[in-house]
Amino acid sequence: MQADRTLREKVVHGTKKNPLVVMRFTTGPGTPYPEHFFVERHWHAKVEAILVRKGRLSLELNLEEHVLAEGDIGIFNSGELHQIEGQGPDTVHDVLLFDPYILDFSYPDEWQEEKIGPFLDHRLRLAAILRPSDPGYEQVYDPLVRLLETGLDQKAGWYIQCKLCLLEWFAALAEMGYLLPDREQSGAELRKVERYKTVVSYIEEHYGGPVTLQQMADRVPCDRQYLCRSFKEVAGVTPIQYLIRYRIERASFLLADRSRTILEVAMDCGFENVSYFIRKFKEIKGCTPREYRRYARTALRSSSPVPENG
Repeated sequence: MQADRTLREKVVHGTKKNPLVVMRFTTGPGTPYPEHFFVERHWHAKVEAILVRKGRLSLELNLEEHVLAEGDIGIFNSGELHQIEGQGPDTVHDVLLFDPYILDFSYPDEWQEEKIGPFLDHRLRLAAILRPSDPGYEQVYDPLVRLLETGLDQKAGWYIQCKLCLLEWFAALAEMGYLLPDREQSGAELRKVERYKTVVSYIEEHYGGPVTLQQMADRVPCDRQYLCRSFKEVAGVTPIQYLIRYRIERASFLLADRSRTILEVAMDCGFENVSYFIRKFKEIKGCTPREYRRYARTALRSSSPVPENG
């Protein structure tokens, strides 16, 4: 079964009171990632930082490819399109995710007006990649490691300690020259990314009803041929092909609810013809919706009896 292809990440990280989370991902036999780590292309409003502890990771950031080795730091600013893939089954990396507005101060001091405010307004951004050979790396690395270790330990008072380390880390990035003017939005690649995100967001919001190529082109806006060419350069498929795949992925989740008939699932996911739905489902998933539902039921019976949350 393929993973949910939703581009804008729906997973909630942290809470309203503690909008910061630290995670460690280890790959290899006996882990959730026995072959290699992989997170499909997506974006979110939070800022994300990655520290490679072991092995190598391939990062795609706004369609640009980077490779991180041990000790390298990767940073995704709010709203940046990114994908992460491990190079092999033996990697370890730590991830920091935080709402950038926890940096905000109500008092308009020098840092608020010249650094934090412009960062929150997307006039400034954090550098994408830092390596041990870069100037000022140690000054940036030390508070980040303290932050990560505090967040992983989760001892009493961890959140305020993490927030203090976060402010120290942000200050080090700024002082070492890694808080930069935002990219010019006129760049062809960035425009391509924004078109892609706009179309995918429209699909996510409207997949249950009629969606036409013209409607998607109107949202960008551009003509239909240009949209197809531009979108395919990023996704590898046309907008309509992406729409169909997205509908099938949503249908695969709905099929777990056995109170819904296959016809109801098809209609809820935007398919007006159940025969077409079954044909496209088998083409993409390799089995019919009925077979998929049976496989899912068998998997649930053989899995741990501990109920899932949510």
